[in-house]
Amino acid sequence: MTEYLWAGEMDCDWEELEEKVNNTASRFYDEMLEIVQHSPYEKSRELINKESMARFVDIAMAMSEDLQMGYFYEHEDIENKNSNAYKLTIWILLGSLTESALQMFLAFYIDDYENSKWQQWEEIKADEIKTPIMDAINRLVEKESISAAQGRTLKEAIKSKIKEHTVEHPVQRIMLDEIIKYYTAMDLMDKTELVYLKTIQSNRNGIHSFENRPIGTWTDLQYCVRFWCYLLEWILNRLPDIPDYS
Repeated sequence: MTEYLWAGEMDCDWEELEEKVNNTASRFYDEMLEIVQHSPYEKSRELINKESMARFVDIAMAMSEDLQMGYFYEHEDIENKNSNAYKLTIWILLGSLTESALQMFLAFYIDDYENSKWQQWEEIKADEIKTPIMDAINRLVEKESISAAQGRTLKEAIKSKIKEHTVEHPVQRIMLDEIIKYYTAMDLMDKTELVYLKTIQSNRNGIHSFENRPIGTWTDLQYCVRFWCYLLEWILNRLPDIPDYS
């Protein structure tokens, strides 16, 4: 049975995890850039470049520096304290890094992603359905069933929703929750892997501090950072060999 670093069964202190993050991010940078230059897709090469990868590594390094705080604050798990700002900062950085990594995988296989027509309504004639809907709203305004301002708001909402489902969703702009839905729909990851992705996504939303949100423990955070290291290796293992690809 395979024993994964992220599953919580293996010992890993905060200093070791900091080193693991740095080493994995650096390897990801090197191998991704080396392999993508052989891609036949210009868009893949445009999206995965030295600048975008450098930003990714910079954020990973910032997260790794903050991880050392886990040594000083992990006792809060026992005390059931849930509001540490250091912990929230790491969750936010981890969410951003997870989102970027998943985007990069889709960007590498951009042809497959675009052909999937994710969340797009196919074979729909937008003008044919938009015109009668707009006419109906105009009639409601004329009958004073709704105000002119309400009518304008409804029209904008209809236009926006039709555009959302008829225009391609750029891979670099898909948010983490939508990416997880895509990976789920395409059966790209197993249930346990998706659970970890959803845990990261949920805790990253702790940035919305005005609303009371539970934030995962330091132990949860450590396991999810371990999972992120696994995620980068998962991506690299699913890229083609250079000799075969070139």
